[in-house]
Amino acid sequence: MAVSTIGVADASVPDKYLHTHSRTISSTAREDQYVQQGESAYPTYIATPSEIALTTDAAHVLQIMGDGSNYSRLKSIEFQGYNSSAASTVRLLLYRLSSAGTGGSSITPSPFDTSDTYGGGAMTLPSSKGTEGALLGSFLVPLPVVGGNTVGASVGWHQLPGMKPIIFGTATSNGIAVKIATGVANGALLVRAVFVTTTYL
Repeated sequence: MAVSTIGVADASVPDKYLHTHSRTISSTAREDQYVQQGESAYPTYIATPSEIALTTDAAHVLQIMGDGSNYSRLKSIEFQGYNSSAASTVRLLLYRLSSAGTGGSSITPSPFDTSDTYGGGAMTLPSSKGTEGALLGSFLVPLPVVGGNTVGASVGWHQLPGMKPIIFGTATSNGIAVKIATGVANGALLVRAVFVTTTYL
């Protein structure tokens, strides 16, 4: 393996060169190109409901629905538990939704850039849950006991290099939800979900 270059023809000036890393794979020389990362242009949002009660079995602690015109791409979701009557854990399940729940507490996803506006809805603890589809993740979140300065460890999912984000479609009936497997007395939850939107799939 060695640092290398690829010439790029330019009609107005002498050839320019791309910075590459040369290596042989399956007996063929390949050139991996070095790239200077630019700033992302994708509208980015965060949904951060806090102090969500964990007492109800199978409740949806958070749902995020499509905005009606763009594809939503979940980049990360994190959970942090606290305020339990006794140190314990809660299991959370991340599902795809094919219909929106109703009757919960509305949340407005906050844009990282104030010129962006998300057209989709989000809520916590809908009284009528949306229709669950594929299971996308399972998380065991520690819940520290009430009092003191103990904070539960952050648990979640992050898009890794080389993998797709979790994508839900343009329709307002497409979305994701975080579900409590089994309720925990007096437990509470913080959630941080970060996602971007694109016009393309």
